[in-house]
Order: sequence, then structure tokens, then C-alpha cells
Amino acid sequence: MSTSDVFQIVNTIVLPAWLILIFFPGKSWRNPVIYTFSAVMAIVYTVYVISGLGDFDMESFSELEGIKAMFTSDEAVLTGWVHYLVFDLLVGNWILNQSQKHNINHFLIIPCLLLCFMFGPVGFLLFYILKLIKIKKID
Repeated sequence: MSTSDVFQIVNTIVLPAWLILIFFPGKSWRNPVIYTFSAVMAIVYTVYVISGLGDFDMESFSELEGIKAMFTSDEAVLTGWVHYLVFDLLVGNWILNQSQKHNINHFLIIPCLLLCFMFGPVGFLLFYILKLIKIKKID
């Protein structure tokens, strides 16, 4: 299967998971379903990481040029993209779980989730600010 095909598949897989976070936040099945989506994509990620281990150089992580060089192949870019998709989804699910724990209105959380989906840390930051305002302390 080509990297373009896998890219299309993981992008398609992740969309329903985000829709679940937005439209079904209180369902008891949400967490297991989100973790299953994440696990499936983590398997894809693991396959690409293992297949690319021969090209792995620890020193590449110490310089920007090394990081840029690591992402010169389609396989490496796809691996990085899946990494983002999995962690952004898990952070989005964490945001939702924390918002429910602290009784933050879901309509305030939807922008956090959308930003987390598109710009990961920005969504986390918005949620963190909302949480600080709500509970007036840092956990």
C-alpha cells in the first residue's frame, strides 16, 4: 500500500473519532472507542517506525538540520503525521474527560477540541486557560 493511500486512510479514520468527541461527549462508550481509534493508528505508526529504524540516528534529534533530514522521505513524513494524529486525539479526549471532571460547559470545550484537532497545543492552551478560570488553581 502506498504512503498516499495510508495517509488517506488515517485521515479518514481520525475524523469520526473527533466527531464523537464533539457530538457524543457523555456516552459511556466514548473512551473505549477513542482508545480503539488511537490504538489502530498507533499500530500503523509502529509499523512505519519499525520499518524505518535502519535510517534512525539518535544524533538527528539534537539539531534542527538532523530533524529536517529525517523527514525527507514520504514514509518519515507519514510517520510524523500519524504521530500527530494519535497524540492530538488522545489530548482531545483528555480535554473532554477533564472538562467533565471540572463541570466545564461542553459548548466552551468544542472550540478547544477543534483547535486541538487542527493546531494541537493551541487547543490544549485554550482548555488550560478555561480550566484555570473555572477552578482558579493549577492541578
